Amino acid sequence: MLLLAVLLPVAVCVLLALGALLGAMGDAAGSRVVGYVAWAAGAVWLIDLAGLVVLLALRALLDGLQRDDRRFSEEHLSRGEQQPRDGRLPDE
Repeated sequence: MLLLAVLLPVAVCVLLALGALLGAMGDAAGSRVVGYVAWAAGAVWLIDLAGLVVLLALRALLDGLQRDDRRFSEEHLSRGEQQPRDGRLPDE
């Protein structure tokens, strides 16, 4: 995903330049087709960026949960308490 996020904007720029070149050379149909392909690549790039943001948010949430679990284990096990098997926190 990260590779697409880096390379797709470059590909879109190249396609837009190619479309402009084809239009300047008188190939209106080719320019239009390349323009549509550039728009499609831009849409894929936006979807890819949204996916990266969602994955980054999930990773941050999971890292936070793991950090909280480690902190719970360190605090309660240092006091000689056993970690509950059902996953609930003990009443303090």
